[in-house]
Amino acid sequence: MGLPSFDDMLKLAQNNPEQLEQLRQQLVSNLISSAPQAYQRRLRGLQFQIDAERQIASNPMSSCIRISKMMHDCLFELKQVVEPETQKQLSSRATAQQTISEVQSAAQILPFAVRA
Repeated sequence: MGLPSFDDMLKLAQNNPEQLEQLRQQLVSNLISSAPQAYQRRLRGLQFQIDAERQIASNPMSSCIRISKMMHDCLFELKQVVEPETQKQLSSRATAQQTISEVQSAAQILPFAVRA
């Protein structure tokens, strides 16, 4: 089942919102089913959370904001995991660069004789 055009979905939203919701559920189900088996359980759980946020929301805009907040929260958690590792790598690079600079400044530079 392919994605209908925007105009077709707009008509469904205006004239038959129940059918649009059925279409949404079918497309989501198809997408999850097409994912690798190892990810399907997690995707179904995530969709359950999204559907719960949609039900709690008082209107479509509230639903959008709630789901957007979910995404930002996940991104923040990912950043917290990735950032310490990045800082550790940057710190070790800076330490290595500092060590090289210290060795270079402590070294005695010997001039080479120029041949005529």
